[in-house]
Amino acid sequence: QTVTVTGVDDALTDGPQTYTLVLGPATSSDVTYSGFNPNDVSATNADNEVTAGFMFDTTSLIVSEFHDSDIAQLSLSSAPTANVVITLSSTDTTEGSVMPATLTFTPQNWNVPQMVIVTGVDDTLADGPITFSIITSAASSADTAYNGLAVPDITVVNLDNDGATVDVRAGNNLRVSETGQTATFRVALTVAPTANVTCTVMSSDTTEGTISPTTLTFTPANYDVFQTVTVTGVDDQIDDGDVVFFARMLPCTSTDPAYQGSNPQDVAILNRDND
Repeated sequence: QTVTVTGVDDALTDGPQTYTLVLGPATSSDVTYSGFNPNDVSATNADNEVTAGFMFDTTSLIVSEFHDSDIAQLSLSSAPTANVVITLSSTDTTEGSVMPATLTFTPQNWNVPQMVIVTGVDDTLADGPITFSIITSAASSADTAYNGLAVPDITVVNLDNDGATVDVRAGNNLRVSETGQTATFRVALTVAPTANVTCTVMSSDTTEGTISPTTLTFTPANYDVFQTVTVTGVDDQIDDGDVVFFARMLPCTSTDPAYQGSNPQDVAILNRDND
């Protein structure tokens, strides 16, 4: 007679687990079988959980000396058997700060993303964009799968506000879609110009996305008022998957030599396919 053994699922990264199928003594009026104790059977339940690890939605952030913030989100890739604690710190507190100082993931909230907020720090130097890092300590946990496990660091750029630059504010993962979904980013100047500054924006692939407006004009009066650029996904009949294109920021024109030829950063956008 066949005995079927079925594995039971859990949410733990606990590896293969060995257990025993206990066969009790037989009962029968046949004295030959009564009390006969068959051998127990050893079984192993193979694990199906993802290996212990960490998932950032991004490891590259942009902040500015206007005290702008950017956010990364972190979660665990599998359920721990005990709390997992991660410590965060900035490699250059004169350029950026981070909060909170620690993140704690429990066996209950391990898959709920927690925010890491980085804020730019202002100085009086025309030092241009400065790159620093948010250092994440190795995890601390009573769960041996997570204890001492390395966590990716976060690279951050702090944009300067003391020199004449074109400040482009865009999220890390701008997405549009072939259903017409839009995304936006913002542009302003950091220092008042002596004359109007005109910046042109164009799509690197108009079959994937369009840009509006395509011309931004900043005056000495409105230079620090952010102007919004809207990107709209374009539909096609091709099953081409999700496609990345760019909002190209062409060199700006002005009679102010500080801004003439200034070339702002381009913005990457993902157009989601609907075919």
